[in-house]
Amino acid sequence: MELYRWQKECLEAWELNQYRGIVNVITGGGKTVLALAAAQKLLEKYPDLYIRIVVPTIPLAEQWKQALIRSAEEEADLPGFFGGMRKDPADRRYMIYIINSARFGLSRHIRADLAVHRHVLLIVDECHRVTSKENRKIFDFLTPEKEHSSFYCCLGLSATPFSGEEEEAFLQRVLGKEICRYGLANAVRDGVVAPFSICQVGVGFSQEELKRYNDLSEQIRGVLGCLLDQHPWLRELPEQSFIRRVTALATLAGDDPKDPAVQFLRLCYQRKSLCIFAKERIPCCIQLLEKLTGRNRVLIFCERIEQAEAIAGVIRHQFGAGICGIYHSKMSAEARKRNLALFRSEAVQILVTCRCLDEGIDVPDADAGIVVSSSSLKRQRIQRLGRIIRQFPGKSAACLYYIYVRESTDNRAYLPCFEEYRTFDLQYDKNDRCFSNDLYEYAAKELLVKAEKNRLKKTELTELRRCLLEGLTRADYLLDRAVQHRNAEKAGNIKEKNYWIAMQGIGKYFVDTEGENDT
Repeated sequence: MELYRWQKECLEAWELNQYRGIVNVITGGGKTVLALAAAQKLLEKYPDLYIRIVVPTIPLAEQWKQALIRSAEEEADLPGFFGGMRKDPADRRYMIYIINSARFGLSRHIRADLAVHRHVLLIVDECHRVTSKENRKIFDFLTPEKEHSSFYCCLGLSATPFSGEEEEAFLQRVLGKEICRYGLANAVRDGVVAPFSICQVGVGFSQEELKRYNDLSEQIRGVLGCLLDQHPWLRELPEQSFIRRVTALATLAGDDPKDPAVQFLRLCYQRKSLCIFAKERIPCCIQLLEKLTGRNRVLIFCERIEQAEAIAGVIRHQFGAGICGIYHSKMSAEARKRNLALFRSEAVQILVTCRCLDEGIDVPDADAGIVVSSSSLKRQRIQRLGRIIRQFPGKSAACLYYIYVRESTDNRAYLPCFEEYRTFDLQYDKNDRCFSNDLYEYAAKELLVKAEKNRLKKTELTELRRCLLEGLTRADYLLDRAVQHRNAEKAGNIKEKNYWIAMQGIGKYFVDTEGENDT
């Protein structure tokens, strides 16, 4: 396997740490390839090695199976399964465990390996998922004397930050310290993932929705005051810890509807639901698809299954039944697998999904995403961005569209830490069903004035206006000038070539002309 520089450096750090450690790498950065290389490296040192792989879901197990089959040199290296309806004998060199089944089998298997002094490599994919009370049973084999056994090697993989200090301490005890952190900025710089842009699209409430939202907000403020009077220590907690503790208080209260903690959670859920199902989210999504279909393959993310079903129905009605697939947890495993395969094979151009596609599923060939609704969790947001930035042949850039409600508590910035990195804003007008971007429109006006001064023909000015209008909702004007130039050179027709020339012109107002000498 040809490894990236970060993967080689990570393997060296893993070896220096006695073949233990946790790797935090952006989705699409190559975690699976790293793990396979680590297994191969250790097999060369310990020919008796057994590799145990823990994954959170069946689809992710299937991906590992395919990766192992591709790399297998002989039949003995084909992987076994332990999970779902299948439990193969544990004497396979490679075994893949679904996390729910691993609680009751993996520890026993590794304990047997260590008892006969057989080397074991435990790979835990999406390792942040094993910190719950039940999932920690996976590590019951790690008695104090076994924690330091040279026969036990391990590698934790994750694409997202740890959720808390206690969880981080547990993972470091059972898997080792963090040996590598490879984030978005580094991955883009090294060309490991595709360059990307984030478009933050503001929509508005209807008058009825806004009134209901404000009423709920007022009720939440009142209940919160009572809650803090009863439990003043809550004031010192950060947001995520606050919600966990309030949930615990509601449980202790037996979900008494008069308890402030219960009332607070109920009202917050109602307000969040009102925001998620704001009427303008779906029309805004459809208008974005009008601009994207034909040139992009699009993933659409929702928070609720009913919203995903509604969007898929509108898309099929407006664009045709065969253009859109859907993927969510209430579908059968066979239907999910079929729809994902249709999207992968380009039989469908749009795939609508919910949280079950946020992590662990390899969707390498999408170049645009629309987040119709989202939680505020940074982990989820990074994972959804990771779905569209994987590299594949012919892909020059990716764009994620994030729809938020202006009058709500929605974050305006999808990822504040990347707000300065190729981020642009659109406002959606529900009456005219169109988008606006003041900065873009100012630059477009300047470009048109310049074109008129250069005495362009009327037909040429009309063509320029068409190109500028098409570019309004796209991120192409933010690409490096050299990329824009290459796209113009390989354009399949004159309209496409004109479009990229226009994007070069307007891009000067927004980004540095890196690569200008190449054009």
